Parts: sequence; structure tokens; C-alpha cells
Amino acid sequence: MEADHQPSIDFTPDYSTWDSNHLVERVTQLEKQLREQNEKYELLLRRAESASPIPKPTRTKTTRQFDPSKYSTRFIALKFAYLGQKYNGLEYHANNTTPYPTIEEEMWKALHKAKLIFPTPNSSLTEGEPNWDGCNYSKSGRTDKGVSAFGQVIGIRVRSNRPLAKPKIEVSDEEQNVSFGGQSYKSDDGEQSSADDTAFDTIKDEIPYPQILNRLLPPGIRVLAWCPSPPADFSARFSCGERRYKYFFTQPAFAPTISSKESPDTRKFNGSSKQREGWLDVQAMKQAAAKFEGLHDFRNFCKVDPSKQIDNFQRRINSSDVVEVKPDREGPADYFGFPEFGQSQDPHDESSKFFNDSDESNEDSLPAHATPKIYAFKVQGSAFLWHQVRHMVAILFLVGQGLEKPSLVDDLLDVEKNTQKPTYDMAEAAPLVLEDCKFPGLDLPWVNLGDYTGTESGIAKAGGNNSGGKYGLGGAVDELWKVWHRHKIDETLAGSLLDLTVRGGQSMENKREEKEDRRSPHVSQSQRIYLGGSAPRLMGKYVPVLDRARMDSVAAINEKYRKRKGLQTAESTSDLV
Repeated sequence: MEADHQPSIDFTPDYSTWDSNHLVERVTQLEKQLREQNEKYELLLRRAESASPIPKPTRTKTTRQFDPSKYSTRFIALKFAYLGQKYNGLEYHANNTTPYPTIEEEMWKALHKAKLIFPTPNSSLTEGEPNWDGCNYSKSGRTDKGVSAFGQVIGIRVRSNRPLAKPKIEVSDEEQNVSFGGQSYKSDDGEQSSADDTAFDTIKDEIPYPQILNRLLPPGIRVLAWCPSPPADFSARFSCGERRYKYFFTQPAFAPTISSKESPDTRKFNGSSKQREGWLDVQAMKQAAAKFEGLHDFRNFCKVDPSKQIDNFQRRINSSDVVEVKPDREGPADYFGFPEFGQSQDPHDESSKFFNDSDESNEDSLPAHATPKIYAFKVQGSAFLWHQVRHMVAILFLVGQGLEKPSLVDDLLDVEKNTQKPTYDMAEAAPLVLEDCKFPGLDLPWVNLGDYTGTESGIAKAGGNNSGGKYGLGGAVDELWKVWHRHKIDETLAGSLLDLTVRGGQSMENKREEKEDRRSPHVSQSQRIYLGGSAPRLMGKYVPVLDRARMDSVAAINEKYRKRKGLQTAESTSDLV
């Protein structure tokens, strides 16, 4: 059955029946309606274009106030390393603008951002300036601009995960509360135990300090370990009984000349005219270095700081030597020699070894196409004066170049014979590194990076993929590998270009003969002096150290400073004793 069809109603007028007057009137009406609609549309369009967009609702980020009184703290020691060439030394000094940041600035920013320290407010410092007030802060060694460190140690009081303990009634608030950063907190020293506190592991349940700080520090600064229980009276400076330094240099020290002729001053003491300029007599340097050992007055091997008014320059050197750094056994990045890092994952596979341990036959001989060797001046002592190591190295370089005898060390250590320091330049800063700081007599149980990972949010437990912040993505090894790899590729490219330049064109033998033929009859009298930098310095005609002008005596330098500052003179202070 078909559906009923409803006829549509057509409201369209039948214009065929309209006369001309009505048609004109209708057209006029429709045009007016169209014009009004267009005007309304244009008005709405202009309003939409001129109107500001509707702002999206913004969330106001509220900064939660960090209340130090809700957290316990503990006194710890941190061991860290840094590559110092991009930093203005370790120490930060207020109101002293430097071209580069200091290591302390970077360390303070990381500790402060992680809310690990709560310094006492200091009105003399601006916001963001390093402030160690109330942090029990101390440091082992002060490194200068450009100097690196692999074993720098600081002592510091930091925030802890340890639950706050409830004090017993008989313990007074004065004994339980310790002022820190203008707040009161519960100290970990002598706390009363609670049920939660007894279950707290002081290492495994603690904040993973190295991992947290390494996330915030630049790649060239890495925290390597922390000590959870240094003695209460521990001072990283005064408890340190030995500091170990290394100063690296190459052999040859600078690009040797192709001519066998030397400037007239070179090699006049060691009796060897066969050693080409640019090469160092390492045996003579070793002989001179050994003379530093023992208790000596090093006033002729340092820079005097009159502001400290030091009059005792005796320091004990436990060990002093010049040694070769063998890349395949003890050199930079030699850990590839370990089976765990070999090409094969089977530690028993001989192919996984990076070098052959039994190959000791010709270790001192050079192959036909030898690359420059790396040596290091190693020195260990209880304490060092300002710029002492760099002055010691400068004298060793003069001995190595044959410009001075090893006995110069004896002469400079004899302060009765040489009461005033001769003027000479110290060695460059970049090759120097504070290798380690030792604390003899103290049992400092270091927790190394990777031993445990701690329980701070976002950090995995020990044995996880994070490997305690040591290996893997974002780990210390991964970050330091990037630094090493970049410089290694730079070294390879520069070395390859150097070889290409030397080997290009005619043979080196022909160049040598051509240079001899064209040599001017007037040989240059300017002596090239090596001081640890990338190139030697032109010093003019060489003057032996003991024949040079002398600086003021230590007493005179200190006295001039006291007079300039309006302080009491040495004579007036002696009357008060």
C-alpha cells in the first residue's frame, strides 16, 4: 500500500499576474532587505576582527614554602671532581666579578636548588650569592683559575631523609634543638630513637646525594662519593693530612725544530748537544724533583700573599717524582683494558683485552713512528703554599731544557743563602690537577657513586637500570664520556692535520738541507722557554735564575702591607708579647 502523498505548499508569489508597478515595488523591497543584511554581516565581521581573543584561564603556580624545621639534617663529606679550565678557581669571593664562574658557585647553586642546605640569612650578600653560613662548610684544597681536581673534599651539613625523632621528657629542648639557617631542626647527633628511626638505614634509605647533585651540576663537575659519618669535629681543610698533585706535560714539550743547530744557551749544562730543542731531559728532571722531598722552606717556590701575613714557609714533601703516563695501562680512559669493557662480553675471551699484559719487552723503546709521550710530575705533601706546585714545575722545566742544573733546587731551598726570591715565571695552570686528598688516622667510609641509589623520588633502588647514577643514560660515566670523546676527536683531527702538514711537499731531509743553506749567519739569541702551555715563550737571551733581579724579602712584603692597611708593625706587635 502506497503512502499518502501530501502536496507541498508553495508560498512563492505568482509574479506573472503582477503589473509593472507592483513588480518594481517588490524588487525595491528585496534590494533593501539584501542591503540591510550585508551591513549587519559586515558590522559583525569588523567587531570580530577588532576584538581581542578570549584569554585562556591561567593557573597561578604557587611556590610551596620549604620549612627546614620539618626535616632532619646530617653532617657529611662529599668527594667531587672537576675540569677547571672553564672556571675561575674553586673559591668564590663576594664583590669580586670574575670572567668565569667558580666551582663553589656551581656547587652552591646545585645544593640550594635541591633544597639540601638552609644557610643562615646574610644581609651583606645579595640573593643568589653563595652563602655557607650555618652549613658547617669546609674544603680540603683551594685550586686556582684553570686548575682541575679529581679528589676535592668538602664537609657540609645537609638535609636528610631520616625521620625526626621525638625527644624524651628528660632531654631539654636546648639539647635537642640545633640552630641551622635561622631555623630549629633535630640533629642526627644524639637524637632519641623512635620506631620509625630504628628502621632507618643511614645509607640505603638516605637521599642519594651524588645522583641528585650530578643532575644539577655542569658536565665538567661530578660528585663521586659521600661519607655518611665523618667525625663531629671533621674539617676538610685541617683534617686533611696529605694532598696529591699531578702536573701533566708532553715529550717533546713543544714542536721540535727540524734543524740540528740549537740556540747558544740550550743544553750548556747537561753536556749533551745531541738533544734537539723542544725535547726535555726527563732524567735530569727526576733528579731535580727528588730534591724537593723532606721538610724544606719553600719561600722561593711560591707567591707571597701579604694579606695572610705568613712567616712560616716550611712544608713537608712526602714524595716527588717525574713518571711516564702509559696510556695502555694507567693513562686516560684506560678502563677499556678491563675485560668487563672489552669487545667481547665473555670476560675469558682473550680478544676482549684492550692490551697485552705480558708485553713488557720494549715498553721503554720508541717505534719508528712514535707519538709524543705523556709525563707527569707527581708530588705529595701535607700542605702547599700559594702557587707552590706551579713554581716547582717551572724550575723542573728549566732543568729539563738544559738551561739550569738540578742543583738549582738545592740553591733555592737554601733560604739562608738566598733570602730573596729571584724573579721567574711559574708554570701554566691548565695541566695541574689536585689528584686526591687523604685523611690519615680517620676512618671515612666513602659511599661511591653507584654503590647505592637512595630513596629520593625518581631514583631507582640499587641494582636497577640507573646503576646508582654511575652508568647508563644520564649517569656520570655517560656524561664524562661525552666530554672525553669530544676532546679525543679534536686531538685526533689536530694530530692528523699536523702529520699531513709535516709530510706534505718535499722530503724532510731536503728541507733540512735547504734550511741549513739559507740559515742567516746571525743566529737568533731569543731563547724559547717551556712553561707547560701549548707553545713556548720567547724570553730573549737567557739569564740564569740565580743571576736575576730579586724580589723583596718576605718580611719586607708583609711590612709594606701592614703600613698600607694601617695595621700594627712587626715591632709594635712584638712589644705586646
